[in-house]
Amino acid sequence: MKLTIDQDKCIHCHLCEKACFLTRFCGFDSLEGAAEQYCIGCGHCVAVCPRQAITHSGVKSTEPIGPVPGEAEVLNLLMKTRSVRHFKPDPVSRETWNVLRRAAEYSQSGLNAQSIRLTAVEDPDTLSGIRKALLRMYDKLERLAAFPVTRLAARLALSPQDYHAVISETATQPLRRQAEERGEDPVLYGAPALLLLTGPASQTAREDATVLSHNIMMALTALGLGSCYMGGLVLGCRVFKYKPLLRALDLPKGHAVHQALVLGTPTVQLKRMPERKRRKIRFR
Repeated sequence: MKLTIDQDKCIHCHLCEKACFLTRFCGFDSLEGAAEQYCIGCGHCVAVCPRQAITHSGVKSTEPIGPVPGEAEVLNLLMKTRSVRHFKPDPVSRETWNVLRRAAEYSQSGLNAQSIRLTAVEDPDTLSGIRKALLRMYDKLERLAAFPVTRLAARLALSPQDYHAVISETATQPLRRQAEERGEDPVLYGAPALLLLTGPASQTAREDATVLSHNIMMALTALGLGSCYMGGLVLGCRVFKYKPLLRALDLPKGHAVHQALVLGTPTVQLKRMPERKRRKIRFR
């Protein structure tokens, strides 16, 4: 990275040095020297400069940040962002996809990697193939959980979190079959689109994808749309590497599914927020 400071514009406020973790915590006394060696391209130095005196090779352009919503608006958006499990068949517009793309671009990522890629699945035949693969996978997991030996093997092979997720998913498979027989979609909920958040394996990839996906979910809520996490799909790809599902998803080479969600127009709109567990903050 190459960084230069226009000394004619600079007022020596040192805000750029305060914003950069390299000059604050890593022993660099020069922003230019730090950028050349270890800069991750976050652009905080450019973002805080009141005189636009910094030119950064990794920051090609900027845009102004407007006023942010107040506390009531933020809490209202969070209350409205709930899982949707019944969608209208209306397709997701290209304008909406563009908003989601921008929400993804503004999301945080570990070490500013920005490595998560978005794949939108809208083709009905492809969605049908993914749905069938998921149902077959749940059938296999149900059989695995039904026998003490294979259940014990799963307990020993999987992390406690993944094991309990498998048991939870298999317990409801009979209900999925009943719903399918009634003509319902018990896995993708009839959504017109599936969004895959994929990328190479990295230290923070799953966390990056989770943050990104929730920002997208809130953006959808603001647009009057809805979404739902596809935890079973991610489990099937990440833990079991279920080949029929992976073939149906047709992932980019070297990519794993770190998060997935279905989205579209909800058939019902929430009017009130049900009571939630009261959170306590422990002060020390």
